[in-house]
Amino acid sequence: MLSSLVSVHFITVFLVILVALKLHAQQKVRDAELRFYWMTLICCFLLVLEDVLESYCANYPDLRFWRTLFSVAGYVLRPTAAIGMLLVVFPPERRTWKIWILWYINLVVNLSAFFSPLAFTFDENYDFVRGPLGYIVFVVGLLYMLQTLIMIRKRFYEGNKTERWILIICVIGCMLSSVVDALFGRVHLNEAMMISSIFLFMFLRSHDNYLDPLTSLRNRFAFYDDIEYLERDVTAVASLDMNGLKKLNDTRGHAEGDRALAAIGAQLNEISDRNTFTYRVGGDEFIILFLRRDEEAVQQTLQRVRKEIENLGISVSAGFAMRKADRKLEDTLHESDRNMYTDKAEFYRNSGMDRRRPAEDIL
Repeated sequence: MLSSLVSVHFITVFLVILVALKLHAQQKVRDAELRFYWMTLICCFLLVLEDVLESYCANYPDLRFWRTLFSVAGYVLRPTAAIGMLLVVFPPERRTWKIWILWYINLVVNLSAFFSPLAFTFDENYDFVRGPLGYIVFVVGLLYMLQTLIMIRKRFYEGNKTERWILIICVIGCMLSSVVDALFGRVHLNEAMMISSIFLFMFLRSHDNYLDPLTSLRNRFAFYDDIEYLERDVTAVASLDMNGLKKLNDTRGHAEGDRALAAIGAQLNEISDRNTFTYRVGGDEFIILFLRRDEEAVQQTLQRVRKEIENLGISVSAGFAMRKADRKLEDTLHESDRNMYTDKAEFYRNSGMDRRRPAEDIL
């Protein structure tokens, strides 16, 4: 068994060890997602043990019960590993018990192997025979990986498209490995899952480097990267600036100022989509890039987000600029900033407030 473990599963075991060391060193980063990485990692390692033990039992008919047990374990662990990858990219607010419904169906079907040929059985020659529901494990795994594929495209639409395609290809590779495993068996499905999880881990670490930790908006580094490849698609730019942040920090403390900025970020995240990219580029400075949006749509979006922010008791100044034909994006950004500062001056003038007054008079 040891020689089989080394010769057949060396790559998987090697990757498991490396990823385990990396995850252990990253305990304080993305703690919620790390436990799902561990789920996939542990499942892949257990699948290696299951394969070795099941292969050993296949040589001894008197170990029929144990071979059945290890086979069932393998068919339960496969979709469990797939769920781990799905939960990493799944929005936290949508992680409910419903995600596990297919997993429980697969569990019940495969447990029937102890008393029924519904999932699989062994014939008089002790050969494996797949039952009428024997492919459900592969269907469930494919559905979970398909959900992962969809979620990657939905959640990580921003940023470098090439990097996203690496993830998509990894998931597709896992799906193809699962299909080949269902048809022919004994393929490198474990290796495919491990490699995919490694690339997913690397992508999310890189993705985090472009996020502002306070607001979860894209940060200044992401902004400068994005305008390079989004430039030809940007049709409008909006600039927002919080009124009275310094006074708020001075009178109520930086924690209160951070809460106000986080609240603004939450509202801007609400409008983020494939055509609306939102950034925190400075202390109280925010920028919105609009892709392929006309002026009416830009105005409506900006008015809506300003109203939502003001409903929280926070004051912001805003300005926007439409990009004219053959005009540099940099010039549009400067115009947007100028319009924002004009709006800020008008805010103080109309409110009759001195900009030096305490923040509680402004907010």
